[in-house]
Amino acid sequence: MEAKKVTVTCKNCGEDVLIDFNTVNFSTEIQVMNGKKQQKRTYIEHCPHCHAINTITSENKEDWGNRKGPNIKFFLFSGFFSCLTVIILGILAIYFAFKGFGFIMDWLFN
Repeated sequence: MEAKKVTVTCKNCGEDVLIDFNTVNFSTEIQVMNGKKQQKRTYIEHCPHCHAINTITSENKEDWGNRKGPNIKFFLFSGFFSCLTVIILGILAIYFAFKGFGFIMDWLFN
């Protein structure tokens, strides 16, 4: 499936800018309303003349082509492990802090 190509007028200099949905950067917005998932993509392209940022938003999945967006499950999975790592490192830091505190108390009072 071929992605859409759109020509927009630059907001800054007025020149035409070609936005190819297959190659440019995009951001994805996902909304869940009444149990149905709605997805919007905003495609971002710099003007070749003045380097201003131009965007266009599309809700039609047929315009996007075969290009995949970010995987939400991957972000949740990596977030879970980063929280788990912080908790484990915190417990280790507290353990060694009390070991050091005990060593200093033994040294002071013996």
